Amino acid sequence: MRMLLRLPPAFVGAGGAMSQPASEPAPEPPAESGETSGGTCLAPLDFSGACLVAPPAPAQAQAEPAPTPDAAALADLLVAHSFGDTAALLPSAAIARRVILDTIRAQHRISGRPKRRDLLVCAGDAPLPPEFAGDAEVSRMPDEIGAIRAAVGPKTAGLFVAPVRLAAGIEMLPGSFLAELREAADEYGLALIFDETAAGLGRTGMAFAHEWTGVTPDLMLVGEGAGLSLAALVLTAKWARGLPGALPVVAGEALASAGVVLETAFAPGFEGRVQALGWLLEDRLATLRYRRADLFSGLVGTGLAQGLVCTVPPDDLAARLAGAGLVTRPLGQVLAVLPPLTVTEAEISAAADMLERVVAELEPATP
Repeated sequence: MRMLLRLPPAFVGAGGAMSQPASEPAPEPPAESGETSGGTCLAPLDFSGACLVAPPAPAQAQAEPAPTPDAAALADLLVAHSFGDTAALLPSAAIARRVILDTIRAQHRISGRPKRRDLLVCAGDAPLPPEFAGDAEVSRMPDEIGAIRAAVGPKTAGLFVAPVRLAAGIEMLPGSFLAELREAADEYGLALIFDETAAGLGRTGMAFAHEWTGVTPDLMLVGEGAGLSLAALVLTAKWARGLPGALPVVAGEALASAGVVLETAFAPGFEGRVQALGWLLEDRLATLRYRRADLFSGLVGTGLAQGLVCTVPPDDLAARLAGAGLVTRPLGQVLAVLPPLTVTEAEISAAADMLERVVAELEPATP
């Protein structure tokens, strides 16, 4: 499994399975609030990635609710801040993945290639998403460009990959590999689809994780894993021709929630703020990693998607942290630290302090 300590330069490449939810849910935060600083509650803190934008304070929640945004307006907002010419909103990422299949197959049919129906999914060590499992025309592929090129045939319609995976850690695919996929897609006339449900919408310090690499897809999926209560499909004009004429309707509540997330993620200066907060988080985690090398063998991720590679399964540590007021997410051997993007410096410092105190109470790990 590829694990990269820092985004530059490993994640930035030439030019330039999938994201699955954690196999176990993050521990529940304690019922009572924890410590305070200057009258501001600092615990419990949810750094499990369960939400992209923190919920409003009680006083804000009682204010007059904002009007529900129009679906077309949200789609236009996505287009304005991405490579796409068109965007479609859908009720879930599962539905969106099936729409992606229908779309690329329809576009090949329109272009006179009706036999092109197969999808190659670069899933790494993760299984196929459930909506692809059992489909004889969808194949799981390793992260090896030679094997992928060898699998391309006259029936292949597209290549599907997540630039960032959170299935069994925090895994960021090198930009060089994404560039090789782009080259293969162009050479064979295939659709290149990026699944950004794991870390899109600003978590890496860019609006979308693939932007660090300089590699642009033809279609992109963002969804629940990135903090939305719906899914969004962004497409170039060429591939948008294959979109079904009728799509499932998204509920108004989901549109309202998505409006808050998108306005936050696309606000001026937001990316720079996330990068600065990510450096602060990285500094604190790196200090702890070197101080307790018996417990932690590495640091992975970037921006506000980081984690400590543990020498023992991190579930017990995650449970201890939850008891202290910090909710994290164990992913394989990684203790993932995924704060909401509205996190403050004070909250990152408080979380790091909690982590240091809990780790200090642990006995040295035996080889």
